[in-house]
Amino acid sequence: MIYFPFVVGAVGSIIFLVLLSRLSSGARRGSRRGESFDPEWFETFSAFRYLPMRRLLNGNDEAYLQGQNLGCRMSLRAFRAERRQLFRIYLEDLRSDFYRLSLGAKQAILNSADDHSHHVETLLSLEWRFQKTLWRAKAGLVLHACGWSVSDASDLIDVLQHFEFSLREAYLAQNESAV
Repeated sequence: MIYFPFVVGAVGSIIFLVLLSRLSSGARRGSRRGESFDPEWFETFSAFRYLPMRRLLNGNDEAYLQGQNLGCRMSLRAFRAERRQLFRIYLEDLRSDFYRLSLGAKQAILNSADDHSHHVETLLSLEWRFQKTLWRAKAGLVLHACGWSVSDASDLIDVLQHFEFSLREAYLAQNESAV
């Protein structure tokens, strides 16, 4: 009984280190592919391009297919698998774009003449929120493969949009102070 707090502390520390290494390896994976923040890319970027993700796994199209009797059960299974594959592609692109935006936010904080250290906490909070939401989306893919209907990607898109809009405000403020 005396060793119980030590065991719990050790297990908690191991879990924390594994999660921390996963977070840092995800950031390294994005930077290894040459995905750096580019102001020109940011000017044309819009999180709205991910809005179709909201419909991919929600089941409305499946219900329509079933109502039309346009195929057998096997084609519905293939349809669901194709939707999951598209969702995975969107997830990878979304993750990559989020980390590019995160890199841009970090660069903006570092390059600013003013002290914006209070934004670091917000940035870390948004990164953690995004990571948790990404894990939930991946778990939803597993549930979808088991036949359950899952929620859409609204939470992920909302986090990305919030991040994008915050970064745009920071860039506008930086440009106004430079003028």
